[in-house]
Amino acid sequence: MRCLGIATLALLAGLVTGVSRSAAADPFWGADPVWSLLHEPAVVQELALTPTQREQFRGLLDELDAKFFPLRNKPTDEAANAAAEILADATSRLEALLSEPQFRRLTELQTRQQGTTALLQAGMMKRMNYKPQQKERLEQVISETLAATRDLEKRVGNGEPREPLEREYAELKRDELRKVADVLTSAQRSIWKKTLGRDFDLTTLGRPAFNAPELVESGDWLNSAPLTIKALAGKVVVVHFYAFGCSNCINNYPVYLDWQERFRDKDVVILGIHTPETTAEQESAAVKAKADRAGFQFPVLIDSTKANWNAWGNSMWPSVYLVDKRGYLRHFWPGELKWQGATGDQWMRERIEELLAEPAAARSND
Repeated sequence: MRCLGIATLALLAGLVTGVSRSAAADPFWGADPVWSLLHEPAVVQELALTPTQREQFRGLLDELDAKFFPLRNKPTDEAANAAAEILADATSRLEALLSEPQFRRLTELQTRQQGTTALLQAGMMKRMNYKPQQKERLEQVISETLAATRDLEKRVGNGEPREPLEREYAELKRDELRKVADVLTSAQRSIWKKTLGRDFDLTTLGRPAFNAPELVESGDWLNSAPLTIKALAGKVVVVHFYAFGCSNCINNYPVYLDWQERFRDKDVVILGIHTPETTAEQESAAVKAKADRAGFQFPVLIDSTKANWNAWGNSMWPSVYLVDKRGYLRHFWPGELKWQGATGDQWMRERIEELLAEPAAARSND
């Protein structure tokens, strides 16, 4: 590989989709980056939307979020096909909503967010006019990186500490950039630079806000009358899915109890959603007895039909979600908060405190 200059790497840095990624609403790297991008406050600011456009933009995303969330725990092919339909719908409606310069800029930002895979899209390949060996090498590099990324996804799913995996992912993408830059000619880099448009600071990303799924009546409530996300506006809501027979869930209990006391007089609502994993966990009386024994004083929704599990597209016991005062999902932690030295308890507590400090503003994307 030849030595690559700083300018070349800076140009191709627009391809990185995760180097500056924070642990936001959905840390699984398999999520569609374009969909996440539409929910970024920095993107709304970059597009310079008018007040009317902002309202329409957010309303569109709120509507489509309700369709997108249930896909999170569907089989890969089914989820991908449905997500593609939602994204196509969003693109068509956004093209009508935005001005031509705004839509062009959104397309540039989407290309940056798609990363290296954009280099193999039909339109881009036509413009680049790759030689056969170039195309083959790009496919190899991108395929190898995707395979390594899937391995990291599995490790996240197995509960490994997230911070080291984020660092591994960052280095993986940097290595991919070096290899890609080695493949492209100077003319092809120029085409790519034009496609990316003017510079955009990717470090401003990582703060997406997704319209949180509404709670569904799916069983009895403990310690509370039935609640809704809408009715909890103005409060930070900590939603955690669990099952009382799940050892990983039980290992999270001390953290929930700490938050229960720490935020008792704050605008924080801790909300457990008990979704049964086994037949023994389906009896409401058993759920209540276990919750009482654990010391849960916060509301618990017994999700006996798994309606909430599916509405949120949840796929793991335990999982913890943070919803801001406006009703938007801002952060998500899958698995044990302290698995093998992870500091998810501290990280999520800090995020709760940050959300508490935010004003109870009207629902918007900024």
